This record gives sequence, C-alpha cells and structure tokens, in this order.
Amino acid sequence: MIKHVAESTKNTFIIGTEVDLVTRLRRENPDKNIIPALQDAICENMKLHTLEKVKNSLINQEFVVKVPLEIAERAKIAIDRMLEIS
Repeated sequence: MIKHVAESTKNTFIIGTEVDLVTRLRRENPDKNIIPALQDAICENMKLHTLEKVKNSLINQEFVVKVPLEIAERAKIAIDRMLEIS
C-alpha cells in the first residue's frame, strides 16, 4: 500500500487497515488525501509484533502457524494477487 500510494497519480485513497498506516501514508504523501475506512481501526495484537521478534521466530523456527489446506490454498491466492500488484 505504501508503494502504491506513493507511485500512484491518484490523489485520494481510502485505506482499510490499521490507522497507524494511515498516519504513515499521510506523513510520506502530504499532497495526497488519505482517508481511513475506520477511524479507530487499531489492532492491539499487531502492535506486539516487532522485527526482532519476527527474526528470532524465524531463526529459532518458533510459532509455526498451521491451517487447514483449504484455507491455506485460499490465502495463497490472495497473497499471490498482492505480490502481482507490488
């Protein structure tokens, strides 16, 4: 989203995710109109994640997330679409 907003010729964006991303987008794109889809979209659990914790989890192979194959396949479709856009 950060790259898309920065590179887009559009001037107005409705952002449907954590409001801290809205703050960053506004700071990095002062000439664009960034509108949060929900003013109080705060994810307390996301605020617990840090790069150091992610790094340690990968190094130590901790916190493996397992989901049913059907869900994993549907999630992969969404992730592949996001990667195509980026």
